[in-house]
Formats: sequence, C-alpha cells, structure tokens
Amino acid sequence: MPELPDLQIFSKNLTKRIAHREIVSADVYNGSRLNVNGETVRIKLHGTNITHIVRNGKELYFQLENNEVFSVHLMLSGKFHICTWEEISGIPYKILSIGFERDETLVISDFQGMCKVTFNPAATDTPDALGETFTLPYLQNAVRRNQRKNIKAFLIDQSIVKGIGNAYADEILWKANISPKSTAGKIPEDRLTALYTAISHVLKDAIANIERISPDIISGEERSFLNVHNSGKRYTDEGDKILIQKIAAKTTYYTERQQLFL
Repeated sequence: MPELPDLQIFSKNLTKRIAHREIVSADVYNGSRLNVNGETVRIKLHGTNITHIVRNGKELYFQLENNEVFSVHLMLSGKFHICTWEEISGIPYKILSIGFERDETLVISDFQGMCKVTFNPAATDTPDALGETFTLPYLQNAVRRNQRKNIKAFLIDQSIVKGIGNAYADEILWKANISPKSTAGKIPEDRLTALYTAISHVLKDAIANIERISPDIISGEERSFLNVHNSGKRYTDEGDKILIQKIAAKTTYYTERQQLFL
C-alpha cells in the first residue's frame, strides 16, 4: 500500500507529466468508486487542465484550472498509469481514465476495487504528519485524549494524524525506541518528544530514499531501505532480531529492544 512518502513522490512526478495539459476526455469504468456520475465527471474535466497535484494525508488532490478539485485514495492496491489512448484497453480493473492532448492518458485502476475518487472532498481539521499544524503540543494533547489507545493504533488513526500507515508506523516506533505494544498514555513525556521527532525524521528520510531509488515512480511502493518493516530482513543492522506479530489488527515488525510502556 502506498504511504505518505510514496505519495509525495507520486504527486511530484504526476505534476511533471500531466499538469497544464488540456483534458480532452474522461471515462468512468467503475462508478461505485466515485461520488459523482460519469456525465458529471466529463462536464467537470473536459476542456480544463490540472494546475497542480498535492498530497493530503494518504490522498492526492488534483486541483483543476476551473476551481474544481478531486482526490484519489489508492487504498491497498490502487495504481496510476500513464499510457497512450491505444494502451488503455490493456489495463485491467480500470476506475477512471483522463485523456490529455498529445495522446497521453492517466488511468486509475485497482484490482481490489477499493480505490476512491472524490470530487470536491470535504475539508478536515486533522493535521498532516508533515504539516505545520502537527506540533509537539498537538501530539501531547492527542495522547491525553487517547490515553488507553495502543500506540500503533494511535499512529495509524487518520482521525488523529493524517498520512502515517502501517509500514511507517513501525519505522517511527523503531526510531523512537518505543514498542508497538505500548499504551499511548503510559509513554513518558521525553519519549513522546522522541516520537514526535522520529515522525518527521523517518518520513522525510523515506521521501529522499524513494526519490533516490525510484525517481520516476507513480505507482506501487519502494520498501527496500526500511529498517524493520522489511520482509527481506531478519535482523536490523544493529543485529536485533525482527519480530513479526499482529498488533492493532496490522502485521507489525519490531524488536525486543524497543521499550514497552504499559
């Protein structure tokens, strides 16, 4: 599943490829995954262009020149494709295609049929994990409101902070030296500060690594550089065995070295 760092690179690469190009067609293939019908999509998109694409939590927001906006949440297996008009038929599980001048098309697909496209999504006050409003005091207050919540569940709760998914929650907790089994309200203030610092460090470092390893990526995920949430590793670089367990209903990677607060 693409997470915040992947989506940050997707937004940059998609902007380079399709922004400021006139939209000449739009076709809906799976209307159940959109909040408007196919005719409305065509009316909103035809003849305009995408001015910029930004990440918002786990979604990408496509801003149109006509002041419309649509968001895409790829969920577990959604993908972006850029292809010629002739290649569209070869892409399975299509949800939406947007055709541009000069014979290029953006196709959104998902073999699980979970990806969501939302026109004019409602705004929320929940801060983004890399946003200016996600501050240490906000994190501390959120922990006070969720004292009994498991810390892994806390980090991936999109109503608390947007953008952190399963893999990066594990990386953040490993970096902060906090066990994913910990209870949020039992974590000392100094460890919460370490957790806050780790969130920014891990996510920004991941963005840099993905851009280095897969500079043109617009779909999928790059995980080869991860320290613990990495199926290709049995031990960390420090020699700690990586344990795998279901925590907060998610497959979680961690080490015994990480401090447990209960």
